[in-house]
Amino acid sequence: MLRCGFSEPVIRDLVKNALGGQGPLCGQSSRSIAVQQRLCDHFLMASWKALSRTPRCAALAVIVGFLLCTSPAFAIASGSCASRPSIQEVDPQVPSVIGKQLFDEIIAWIAINTSYDVAQAYNDPPTISFCEIGDVIDYEQSDLLVDAALLAAFDRGRRHIFLTHPWSPVNLFDQSVLLHELIHDVQLQNRTWECVGAPESEAYLLQDKWLVEHGVRHPFDWQMIRLLSQCQ
Repeated sequence: MLRCGFSEPVIRDLVKNALGGQGPLCGQSSRSIAVQQRLCDHFLMASWKALSRTPRCAALAVIVGFLLCTSPAFAIASGSCASRPSIQEVDPQVPSVIGKQLFDEIIAWIAINTSYDVAQAYNDPPTISFCEIGDVIDYEQSDLLVDAALLAAFDRGRRHIFLTHPWSPVNLFDQSVLLHELIHDVQLQNRTWECVGAPESEAYLLQDKWLVEHGVRHPFDWQMIRLLSQCQ
């Protein structure tokens, strides 16, 4: 149980329903819409009470309340679908191949599973681009050759994520790679680290947790990860 007045299963269900567009669709009764509106109002009241408890509660209240109460169900209360596509618009920093739904799900998961404030990552996401094996990218003010071992990289100075092709939005491991890099963005916004590699251990542990929750066991090299995370 989170110290915010609502449990993780409740948050996950609300996020899933909001992001998945479940609930009243075009042509359904106003009674169904009213029921979901009451659910929204009830949750927002609980979230408002949670705001004074911890920064984490505040972040969850903002994100989950926004997702629930601006879901497609409430955009069509008048029976019209005209405004529905705007709910699914992708932030300019996030490529359309990733999509708003996946991005929002990842940010919500980070908010639930860490004590970090994710507001900036959600409202002003890092830019994201794709590269190919063999490319030379401008990374941390120097040239970096993209080899087969480089799945992704996060440029701290520019708040920019590089994802290496092939990358698929429906592949669970590829999704976890994006999660890992977004965790780095959130980590660096919330605290100062002793060295460049220090955040890696936590990022990999969270990535592994996310994969296990989704039924994937990946053979991470934990000995190498510990070495990467050490500060000399």
